[in-house]
Amino acid sequence: MSDWIGQIPALLVAAALLIVPGLPVGLCLRGVQGIVRVGVAIAVSLGVLAAASLLAPLLGMRWGLIPVAVVTVVIWVVAAALRFFDRRAVDAAPRAGRGAWIALAAAVVAWIGIVALGIGAPGNPSQLYDGLFHLNAVEFIAETGDASPLHMTMVVPGAATSFYPTLWHALVSLVVPAAGSIVAATNVTTVAVIALVWPVALACLTAVAFPSRPAATTWAPLVGLGFSVFPLGFLNWGVLYPNLLGTALIPIFLAVVLIAFAPALSWAGRTLRILVALAAAGAVALAHPSALLGAVVLLVPYLVWLAWRTARAGGTTTRVVVALSVILGAVALAVVWIVANVTTHEWLPTSSLGQALGEVAFLSPVGRSTGLLLGPLAAIGIWRVVKDRTWWILGSYAVSIFFFLMATWFPVESIRSVFVGVWYDDTTRVGALIAVWGLPLAALGASVVVEWIRGWWPAGRRGLVVAVVAIVAVAGATHLVGLRNDVGYMRSVSFQFSEASQGLSPDEVALFDEIDDELPDDAVVIGDPLTGAGLLFAFTGHDVVFPHVTGRYGDDASTLARYLVEGGPAVCDAIDRLGVTHALDFGDRVLFENHYTTFDGLHGLDDSSILTEVDRVGDAVLYEVTGCE
Repeated sequence: MSDWIGQIPALLVAAALLIVPGLPVGLCLRGVQGIVRVGVAIAVSLGVLAAASLLAPLLGMRWGLIPVAVVTVVIWVVAAALRFFDRRAVDAAPRAGRGAWIALAAAVVAWIGIVALGIGAPGNPSQLYDGLFHLNAVEFIAETGDASPLHMTMVVPGAATSFYPTLWHALVSLVVPAAGSIVAATNVTTVAVIALVWPVALACLTAVAFPSRPAATTWAPLVGLGFSVFPLGFLNWGVLYPNLLGTALIPIFLAVVLIAFAPALSWAGRTLRILVALAAAGAVALAHPSALLGAVVLLVPYLVWLAWRTARAGGTTTRVVVALSVILGAVALAVVWIVANVTTHEWLPTSSLGQALGEVAFLSPVGRSTGLLLGPLAAIGIWRVVKDRTWWILGSYAVSIFFFLMATWFPVESIRSVFVGVWYDDTTRVGALIAVWGLPLAALGASVVVEWIRGWWPAGRRGLVVAVVAIVAVAGATHLVGLRNDVGYMRSVSFQFSEASQGLSPDEVALFDEIDDELPDDAVVIGDPLTGAGLLFAFTGHDVVFPHVTGRYGDDASTLARYLVEGGPAVCDAIDRLGVTHALDFGDRVLFENHYTTFDGLHGLDDSSILTEVDRVGDAVLYEVTGCE
């Protein structure tokens, strides 16, 4: 715990980066709740980071706080100008009561404790496959001074450009100076995103979607604690840091789009809201494009309803324009959907239709332990929406259910991949979409139940009140099983840092520390990345041949991956061309079964005639290339 206490300054830096750049923009909005202003602040702040990461290399600036400050000032000036011209009276939104802020604070504190407990210590690295890439990508940004998503060429050496959504890595890189290391900065940022962005996002969407039910906003951050697949599931699968950030932003994006289409706004007020929506879209896209595509399809029912209402109220010209807009929008979405498809056919359906529908009904998707409270609360929320005839909300929720059923059950692989290929056919990523509307509906249901209880008590139906409260308490406690499982898996697998770790062990990190000053600046080190050897780059900044498992490293790298231990002229020629000076052997334990590239030649290096041992900590060994004169 003392280690986490030492990271409080870094956590405050991460929180400031998530809120401060966009906060004045949120304050410039008229007619929205305070919690919505916080959501706007987060969306705009991350939009500022995304824009700054793109603009910095064009302006010849290294990535850091200066380009962020430049973009922030521009955004503040634009927002202030539009606020100055926004003179039209706007109906005040229902104010979030004190209870909503207390609930939000409670959720923030709870998530901080849960995530910190699961990770164990801020210095514990993720022991999952994608952690290799994400930790090294932060070091790559630090080395190059470039956080542009167009320049993430770490796994394609020699390429002039390569796209990868880098918003997560750009954010983490700004936290590194306060945290002291890339691993600690990554874990601190993870805590900040889960504890701050996610509960605010749920409260924000709930406040906008159900303005006449302010009590629902109070419950929204709290019901999020009972949903297993997201966000903790993303730390136990992947690890999916960019998807975590992008998915957490989806409810905020939906909320700001909804307020952008609110009626009776001045041109300045609407312009500012549209710019906020664009900033949120940019943030979601550069967190992970699949998150933006998911957000867009969830918006389709609302946009169709809005188009229908506009067409009915307008004349012939309006109807023609609306019809053409709908057609063009549908075509554009279809084209983008096809182009963005990254089907791997690696993950196949795992459930029957009945099981999949049951998981939806109980809001416990992807085979998680079934909690018994959220599903019934969501059902009550659906009943309330039906009574209010807000059909587009049900349509949006139905879209998320449709995609989940396609991912987890639909048996025709080619058709399934058309719909869920933008998420790599991965049920876990798609399952998180259930939370976007499922949790606000559960919050609405919770507010209805509380309303019933308040009506029953003075009416003398106190036995019924006691029974309902007891049932709710017992049903709510069932969600603790899923929470315990997620935290337990984090501690025993995903972030376990001991000799039993499936990836990087303390001995291997100790070797990193020992050789940091011993290796020359121009050293190039090779090792099997699946053993954690590739993380030498993230821990020390020394170049490695394989910063990740997959990539386009060239024929010479492939030769060494297969035959380094054997030596010979071909191996020595490849070593010379790549400039390899050292090799790491971390044994045979790997963090992920190797489906892609064979690294057999990087094991058993003590038998190699061209390598000489120069340092060792436990079973972790550093060799120097000495036999290729």
